[in-house]
Amino acid sequence: MRRFATWAVTAALVSAAAAASTHASSASTTYTHGYDVSWPQCSSAGNGHRAAHMPTGGSYVILGLTHGAGHTVNPCLGAQLKWAKEHGVMVGAYMVPSYPTPAQLARAGTGPYGTCSKNDTYCRAGNDGAKQAAEALATLKKAGVPAPMIWVDVESRRKFPWSGRHPAANARVVQGVINRLKLGGVGVGVYTTSYMWQHIVGDYRVNLPNWLPAGSGNVADAEAKCRTTATGGATWIGQYTRTFDENVTCPVMDATPGHGGPLWPYRNTTLSFGASGAAVTALQKALAITNVTGQYDVETTATVLQWQQQHGLPANGVVDEDDWRALGAFRLYGGHPFWLTKVVAPVS
Repeated sequence: MRRFATWAVTAALVSAAAAASTHASSASTTYTHGYDVSWPQCSSAGNGHRAAHMPTGGSYVILGLTHGAGHTVNPCLGAQLKWAKEHGVMVGAYMVPSYPTPAQLARAGTGPYGTCSKNDTYCRAGNDGAKQAAEALATLKKAGVPAPMIWVDVESRRKFPWSGRHPAANARVVQGVINRLKLGGVGVGVYTTSYMWQHIVGDYRVNLPNWLPAGSGNVADAEAKCRTTATGGATWIGQYTRTFDENVTCPVMDATPGHGGPLWPYRNTTLSFGASGAAVTALQKALAITNVTGQYDVETTATVLQWQQQHGLPANGVVDEDDWRALGAFRLYGGHPFWLTKVVAPVS
């Protein structure tokens, strides 16, 4: 992305990290460093589009699903995701919504906000916002981006401006985006500034995680943003811009005792052939077994044996604490109490 001073920085993030054992209660992810990337890291040179000028040294990269506006796709998303996998960094996702063009409004006559009359701009704006979100969700799924949270970038732009006369219509677009993303089963956060949020959507408020840019290249300014809010929600991320857009996680994202992931409840459970129940279901999902039955059957046993061999564990088909630990069950995740287990999205 371009420097904040010349182009309002487009961003969105999911991140937080974790301790890897039961002794991690004191571990902290405060100010964990990462980057957000999008079309400036996209090159059309060579055959097709490729990731270019990618940053290194951070714990995560946040990938743009869109290409600067709603109803678009980042042409380098696949290449950027491949780069993230190769470099072993966590990934997140963001989308950039925009005020619909007259043609887009004309096509937004039906949707979650109902069947709209020809001149009902607010109804059509909401329907179009929902459509923008649905397209972003489809892009997320098609590209295989393992990000269970999408950040919505609400900022002023020159090329795709928001309505200067109808902040209520702008708010309806943003509301349509947020509601549709939630319906799609993902967490939602907002990237913006207090000024831009007020200027674009007026008095509309949402109690969602904030990601706030400092507007400078000073990391201390980004850290100070953790104590402020733009939309009414807690701030999870502060951003500062030097050569790249850089980010730090806020204290609210710190690992906290007892805040475990989805496997945490089963970390001391021993499973073997013939077992059944929620722990088996969790195991099957963790091992990406297609037929999730909750029954420790022949297929599950074969998958466990193969997985144990690949990870240097005793290949006996019995899942004990060592196996759960290797699956990440003992890991403590940072994050606000809601969407707690969805904060970390490691790329395997």
